[in-house]
Amino acid sequence: MRSPRALLLHQARNNTAELQALVRSEGCEVDEAPINPQMPSVPARGYCLVLFDIERPTERLLEFFRAWRDEAPDASLVVIGGRTSQANRIAVLETGVSAYLTKPVVIPELAARIRAALRRSRSQETRLRQVPFGAGVIDLEARLFRSPQVDVHLTPTECSILEHLATHMNQTVQPSDLVRMLWGADPQKGVHSLRLFIRKLRQKLEPDPTHPIYLVTDPTIGYRLQQPSEVLPDSIER
Repeated sequence: MRSPRALLLHQARNNTAELQALVRSEGCEVDEAPINPQMPSVPARGYCLVLFDIERPTERLLEFFRAWRDEAPDASLVVIGGRTSQANRIAVLETGVSAYLTKPVVIPELAARIRAALRRSRSQETRLRQVPFGAGVIDLEARLFRSPQVDVHLTPTECSILEHLATHMNQTVQPSDLVRMLWGADPQKGVHSLRLFIRKLRQKLEPDPTHPIYLVTDPTIGYRLQQPSEVLPDSIER
C-alpha cells in the first residue's frame, strides 16, 4: 500500500530539509516546490497534507491559500510563518487553512498536525456527508447549506466545526475540544477565533442569529448543535 503524500511549498529553502525529514518520520512521502502565488505549482490532488512555509501573510498569499483549498478540499493545509498579528492569523484561517504555526515552529505541535492530517485522511470514507439543519441540509462535501430559499457557502473551518458538533448531536461540546480539533495544542490560543466562527455560522444558518435555536450556547460549558424532535438520528447521512 502506498504511503500517504504530503506537499511542502516554500518561499525560501532555508528549512525545507528539516521539514521534509519531520514529515517523512511520520510516514508520509513528501514533495516540495517553490510557492508561485500566480497559480498552484503542482497538481494538488492526492495530498493529505500541504505545508506552506512563508515569511508573512500577504493579500496575494491569502488568495493563493484559497485557491489551494479549492484545489485540495480534502487536504489539511498548514501555514508556517513569521510572527504576525492576531488579525492576520485569523485572515489566514478564514481562507480554509487548518492552522497557522509561528516560527520558530514547535516541532511537537507540527508533528501533531501531521498525525492529525493522516488520521483525517484515513477517516474520509466514514465522514459525515450531510446533516439536517432546520428546513435545509448542511452538505459537508460541497461546503453548502442548502435550503428551499438559497444555498449558502461555508468555509472548510465552518464545516469542520459543524461536522464535529454533528457527531455529538444534542450534546454540549467544550470550546477547548473544538479549538484542539481545529488548531491543535494550546487551546486558549483559539477561543476568540472560535467565537468569531460560531458567530459567522449563526449569521449564515440561523433564522435569527441573535436568538439561535440550532447552534446554541450552554453558558460556561460550550456549544451544542441540536435538532427539532421530529428530526430522526438516522437522517444523518454518512
